[in-house]
Amino acid sequence: MNLIVDIGNTLIKVAQFELGNCRNIERFKDPSLFLKYVSSMSANNVILSSVREVSFTNDVLNLFSDSLLLTTKTHLPITNTYKTPETLGNDRIANAVGAFTAFPNQNTLTIDLGTCIKFDFINANNEYLGGSISPGLKMRFNALHTLTDNLPLIDDVEINQLIGTDTTSSIQVGVCQGMIGEITNMIRQYEKKYDKLNIILTGGDLRWFLDIEMSQKNSIFADEFHTLKGLNTILDYNVQK
Repeated sequence: MNLIVDIGNTLIKVAQFELGNCRNIERFKDPSLFLKYVSSMSANNVILSSVREVSFTNDVLNLFSDSLLLTTKTHLPITNTYKTPETLGNDRIANAVGAFTAFPNQNTLTIDLGTCIKFDFINANNEYLGGSISPGLKMRFNALHTLTDNLPLIDDVEINQLIGTDTTSSIQVGVCQGMIGEITNMIRQYEKKYDKLNIILTGGDLRWFLDIEMSQKNSIFADEFHTLKGLNTILDYNVQK
């Protein structure tokens, strides 16, 4: 059994994989509850991806006698052509490897809908070329509120509106339709350049966009476990090496 630990800024995910399949996943916001949970676990192989401070990451590593910490020096089953790999986030690395896992030797675009919208592309030669980063859903709502004097902070997401009839709904339309327009246009640009393009949607805000038609040329695959699957593939690859 493989144990996958993905430590983000606000959420910690712990997943158990067996033969490439996710058997169980737990999510934590409280670091102490996470540490209590994971300290009682055992696994044949462990990978840790973390964006937290070094001290907390080391505390987690010390819970296991042998584990793999994902860094820019970790061996990958793909070729990373990113010009500044030291600045590349672990989630983007994992998403690229997840795309390789799902569609090896194929052009695949991953769209991660989280704090930021992250596009990551891997080509048919299994080369990670890069992608783009832009503000995500909550970041856009927060920006409108904090960078103006009178606009309220909106928490409710309403995807299907087109015309806002008050300030709240106008913000909802602007943010949600703006994101949809950005995503569909970006997909269109990739489709013009790359044939037989696979598209994978993932991320914490995935649920809001599941029913949106974003491409007329290609099927879009939604996978909430995509990043974790990429981490699992990286772990398996390094164990085999």
